[in-house]
Amino acid sequence: MQLALYRAERPETFDEIIGQKHIVKILQNQLKTDTVSQAYLFAGTHGTGKTSTARILAKALNCIGGEEKIPCGHCENCEAIREGRFVDCIELDAASNNGVDDLRAIVDMVKYPPSTGRYKVYIIDEVHMLSQAAENAFLKTLEEPPEHAIFILATTDPQKVRSTIRSRCMELNFRRVTEEELITGMRRICARRGIETREDALSTIAARADGSVRDALSILEQCIAAGEPVLDRNLVLEYTGAAGEDFFLALTGAVLSGDAGKVLVYIDEILRRGKDARQILKDWLKHLRDLMVAKYVKNPENIVGMSEENISRISSQAESASADFIESAIRLVSEYINMARYSERPRILLETAAVKLASENGAKEVKPKAAAVKTEKPVEKATTTATIQMDAIPSETAPEGITEEAAEVVLDTTDPADMWERIVQEVAASDRSFISLVGHSSEALDFDSGELKISVRPGKIRFAEEKIKDITEAARKLFGRSIIVSLKSADPEDARKTREMTELETAQILQNDKAINEAAQDIEDLFGIKPVIEG
Repeated sequence: MQLALYRAERPETFDEIIGQKHIVKILQNQLKTDTVSQAYLFAGTHGTGKTSTARILAKALNCIGGEEKIPCGHCENCEAIREGRFVDCIELDAASNNGVDDLRAIVDMVKYPPSTGRYKVYIIDEVHMLSQAAENAFLKTLEEPPEHAIFILATTDPQKVRSTIRSRCMELNFRRVTEEELITGMRRICARRGIETREDALSTIAARADGSVRDALSILEQCIAAGEPVLDRNLVLEYTGAAGEDFFLALTGAVLSGDAGKVLVYIDEILRRGKDARQILKDWLKHLRDLMVAKYVKNPENIVGMSEENISRISSQAESASADFIESAIRLVSEYINMARYSERPRILLETAAVKLASENGAKEVKPKAAAVKTEKPVEKATTTATIQMDAIPSETAPEGITEEAAEVVLDTTDPADMWERIVQEVAASDRSFISLVGHSSEALDFDSGELKISVRPGKIRFAEEKIKDITEAARKLFGRSIIVSLKSADPEDARKTREMTELETAQILQNDKAINEAAQDIEDLFGIKPVIEG
């Protein structure tokens, strides 16, 4: 059985490690000065070389080649470690061997000196998955190991490693490998294997790998397995399920023109070809990032790894896209990428994100029509076309994008009482106190030329004024355009008269109720029949 490419091309010396120069320098200097630490914690994302570096360090500690290059990679000990048969290099996968008994076995073995090498090296992978009991059993040995024992712990989630363990180790953080370093490493491997590749193909693989050497080599192996004489960008896109630059240029162009229908057609076509919706979202985010680079950088080819033709097309599209659009699109697509990770229907999220961007961009392109101020009488369906004078709207409430020209508004009612009742209910949907504080203390007076006049009791006018933005927004949402809502404090004298009238009516009702009750009692006393009182 053939080894996977990432295993067959595993680095054997420090010089072959792709990236991580800062860590290589530290380890080589410690080996040179004989100041190797008793315990290390290699932390970093998957595929960045943690286990490979641990094995190379184990070789360097036990190398007997006698060469200046440490490790030599050719001596008996180096070959035994590479083949996994060196008895003094013990590897433990804590993901599947995380119990206290597994660690106690190591604790019992560590006191015995090495059999063939200079050091016993213990490599524990995914150390953050050890059980609490196993960690407790390991602490004392890790703090004071024998001179012949060195521990190398590796983890992809250092935050889950207990502080008592981290404090006993030299922690070295493995960074994501840059695309340039990945391209250099893959180019060297392809040259050694006699595989002809195009530079844009390696750039595409490096971008897809997201800083992981293992992921990059897995994608490279998949493309090599196709058996094509030359590895180019189109081949990479075909065999990795990614969409080409033509698709993202067309999709973004449709979004910029506000054509939501065309957006959905493009997405349907690409998904019918077997592409993955989650990957399209990720690749679209990269395309939007490339637009941002092309918009602000004079020579984007130094940053964007593409052919000159594609860079020219992206630069042309970047000129037609506003900076605000690019920023909002990057934010939105990033949010939908996060949601798509846990969704069973990523296609719907992709379509929603694209249509939302297209709709928003299309709305910005629509300019309001100029019209004279007029009010027509209601027709059969009680639909009135009214116009609002935009210069009458206060600056703090005027919506963005509205000019001083008049804009047509189609209203389904012109009854001020009905309009105000609906606005009150809309505001109350998010603030129930609005009904009791304003709704019951106000009255719609008139609606004329786009202005709705509201009378509010003196004691409630302050609260109503504080909610004016919510009121204006509710009116805009209900009736399609912003309208003027004028709040007027009710005349104190009118309020007093209203209150006196209410008190008089209440007293009259109570007096009538008393008379009716007395008459009913007389009928019951005389005839022994209890009358039924209605109303």
